[in-house]
Amino acid sequence: MDGYPHRWPDDPVGWLSPADLDSAWIAEQAGQVVGHLALVGREDALWVSRLFVRPGARRSHVGEGLLDKARERGVLMLDVIEQSTSAIALYERTGWTLLERRPADWTMSDGTRPMERLYISR
Repeated sequence: MDGYPHRWPDDPVGWLSPADLDSAWIAEQAGQVVGHLALVGREDALWVSRLFVRPGARRSHVGEGLLDKARERGVLMLDVIEQSTSAIALYERTGWTLLERRPADWTMSDGTRPMERLYISR
């Protein structure tokens, strides 16, 4: 896949279903799950916590559809590392607004601290 997560969590189930989980959706094509999006509540806002799209389903608007569904919940926040150029292109193409760039508060598996972008939906 795309190297995400950069460090495999000690508790994968808890990572995918955190205590602050608000909502989650899947996308299907021909009976197969091809995408997943989860929202969590943190910092008095709803955040896109997970957005996965199966590589074979990319460029078929799966990610856009999941983001559109999530936006029905109101204004959302998300962060993404700058190496995720395809994800950044999706967010910017679908109207997300860049608020700031900052060093992540976590490290990648190689010990580096990536730059991340913070976006808000409008």
